Amino acid sequence: MSVIEELYYGNIRPTDEPQSDEVKKALSEVVKMEEALGDSLIDKGQKEKISELSERYSKLITLTERDGFLQGFRFGARLMAELMAENN
Repeated sequence: MSVIEELYYGNIRPTDEPQSDEVKKALSEVVKMEEALGDSLIDKGQKEKISELSERYSKLITLTERDGFLQGFRFGARLMAELMAENN
């Protein structure tokens, strides 16, 4: 089966690639710091703001990753088109 077919049938999902140890460690550190900050706050409103900030930051990271993937994919396609044009 071709890569395009694998992608079509859902057998390839670039977002499912395993995270590196470096990313896992950084994520763990962020979670620990968020928990510590939340535990240090007494005011419920402050805790909710920290939680909302975390959710919005997670959304920002997801959108940034998506945009980076799309830009990289487009660049790769342009690169391949240019290479194919040079061969003709």
